[in-house]
Amino acid sequence: MTIANKAVQVGVGVFIMHQRKVLIGQRIGSHGAGTWQLAGGHLEFGETFEECAIREAQEETGLDLDPKSAKFVTANNNIMPDIDRHYVTVFVSANVTGPSHPKIMEPTKCAGWEWVSQEQLLNDNGPYRPLFSPFAKVVKECDLNSLFSQSK
Repeated sequence: MTIANKAVQVGVGVFIMHQRKVLIGQRIGSHGAGTWQLAGGHLEFGETFEECAIREAQEETGLDLDPKSAKFVTANNNIMPDIDRHYVTVFVSANVTGPSHPKIMEPTKCAGWEWVSQEQLLNDNGPYRPLFSPFAKVVKECDLNSLFSQSK
């Protein structure tokens, strides 16, 4: 494939928040297998970032998110030469409404979901390492205090 035939893809990562914790899952079966990630996926044509986040959260975890709480957090640029891909990843946060027990809706992509505190997420020597590269950038470069303090 020539560079003219390649396209930058848009991914959306979802900070699913509940009681000052964020939901992360361990990737399996694809690039980044063994790393921890947020729920998320590709932005579909005509979709807002927030709509994509709510849809992806439901598809991957079975959880319902409060649309009024959904908000843009940040975005980053991820060039992945090892898999010949280029992503712009948009991050959105939203609070869970209703039951907070995630399901493994895509067992070939995710080994399991865990609710983790900010301290656990920031612990470079803890069990939730390594992080998937776009998510790792956000954890390293962004101040996540407001996300955790405002979660319900």
